[in-house]
Amino acid sequence: MATSDYEPEGEQDHISKLAFTAVAAPDPGLSSGETGPYEIRDLDQYVAKGAPATTKEVISYYAYYAGNNGIGSFQYSNLLFQNLIYQAGFNPNVLPLGSSPCSVDPTAPCHVFWGGGNKTKEYSSVILIATGLTFLTQAILFIGIGSLADYGNWNPWVVRGFSVLCWAFEFGFLGVTTASKWRAAMALYILSSVTFWASYVFFNAIFPKLAHDLPEARRAREEFLNGSIKEEEFERRCSMARSKIMNVSYFWNNVGFTICGALSLAALAGIGANDSTAQNNWGYSVSVAVCTGFWIVLAIPWFLWEKRRPGPRLPAGDNYLTFGFRHTWWTAKKAWTLKQTLFYLVAFFLLADGIGTTITLVAISQTQVVEFSATQNTYLIMVQGGSAAVGVFGAYYIQRLFRIRTKYMLQATNFGCLLVALWGMIGIWTTKVGYHNLWEFWFFNAQFGFTMGAQFSYGQAFMAELVPRGREYMFFSLLGIVSKGSAWIGPIVCSAIVDRNGNQWTSFPFVAALIFVPFVGIFFISEEKSRKECAEYLAREAADLRKVEVKVSEGETDLS
Repeated sequence: MATSDYEPEGEQDHISKLAFTAVAAPDPGLSSGETGPYEIRDLDQYVAKGAPATTKEVISYYAYYAGNNGIGSFQYSNLLFQNLIYQAGFNPNVLPLGSSPCSVDPTAPCHVFWGGGNKTKEYSSVILIATGLTFLTQAILFIGIGSLADYGNWNPWVVRGFSVLCWAFEFGFLGVTTASKWRAAMALYILSSVTFWASYVFFNAIFPKLAHDLPEARRAREEFLNGSIKEEEFERRCSMARSKIMNVSYFWNNVGFTICGALSLAALAGIGANDSTAQNNWGYSVSVAVCTGFWIVLAIPWFLWEKRRPGPRLPAGDNYLTFGFRHTWWTAKKAWTLKQTLFYLVAFFLLADGIGTTITLVAISQTQVVEFSATQNTYLIMVQGGSAAVGVFGAYYIQRLFRIRTKYMLQATNFGCLLVALWGMIGIWTTKVGYHNLWEFWFFNAQFGFTMGAQFSYGQAFMAELVPRGREYMFFSLLGIVSKGSAWIGPIVCSAIVDRNGNQWTSFPFVAALIFVPFVGIFFISEEKSRKECAEYLAREAADLRKVEVKVSEGETDLS
């Protein structure tokens, strides 16, 4: 066995050296005493790199997650936008255009002026376009910033910066309360969604590092190094540590979601949101502000108690303005070396697009059925949050009790999401079921945590099994691109389907197919193969991108 070590270029004492070992792979076709091709293994996973995770830090991580729950940034802002654009809509079959509001005949087409002059477009199609623009903007942002967060000392400021920007945009909704301002609501919805998801994705990328420094993960490393446990058991414990942080975080995220819903409900009752259309509009704006204040309060402990876990310095001659794009391009060229990770990103691209678009389609139908009532939507949101908290915690309990692999937990939730989309497809042919009735939305939100809620947490936890150590920000930003930033395809295609057929339920077969294909594909992904590929990727990155010399004195390993 030969080892090759190099020191990261940072000067922080707690950053350990990153070691690679060339290990002869067993080959049953060779005679005794002969060895097969050499593999590169990452020894750095057995070294405690960052500051130990304290109880105070872990609690503050959960607190931020509870505050950054998306009910204001993603739910109420979207509902306010839908509410105002519907109020601005009109029946295009009645002349002059704009003279017959959509509320006069809810069964007639509902259009808004779009594209200049007297051009019009179905209002639900405009909502889908706004969603697509949001995702596209995120993709560009994540590519430029994602990999940079893995370098230097500035990664904590990524979350802080996007959080503050999002708070500013969300408070801006207090000035948008009439139908004539639906375009301003659309702009604020896009901006607040982009900054919310940026803060969410980059904060989420912290959890593998935090799990790596949990006491139980450090004990597992010590026991493995002194021979008390085998590598398989070590990997299982590390996987459970990651699953613990992700699932408990998402549990508190949904507890915060539910509390925000209750606070908003109290605010809606206080201002009389049910008394008039104007008060209902104002209720949505106030609800966004209430949830923003809740987030600010719970974010402060994390800003104060987060342990610094800096990465290496940028390579000589590079700068923060261009390195992110260069690193992402280099990774794209080497993507073939991370076959399992690449396959999962492609699968998640389709999966997240299908699930996200399904949620959007259900939300549009739900808002129509409850007649855009802020109070009714809040009741349903609270049910969804409570369901997600129970579903995620229950899924983690089952996984721990029966020692189920993260991959299989993910697939169980993916199957549930497929059933949700298939149910909507039935609504093409009948109004008795298929998201046409109020009881169906109570049921959808009640089961949400056991399908889509748990799917999100296990989708992230499984990604952590396939990420090269120390490159969490870049790869989770890539996951953010495929799960949010590039999920514009579904909304745009569904918008075209709706325009062609005039029936929003005809989009459900398309999203069901988007979920089914990756559901099948994920069964073929191997975590064990991924660990070997990640170690080889880090060795190539050190030699090619960072220009750190990596020598292997025994065997022959090609890092080109």
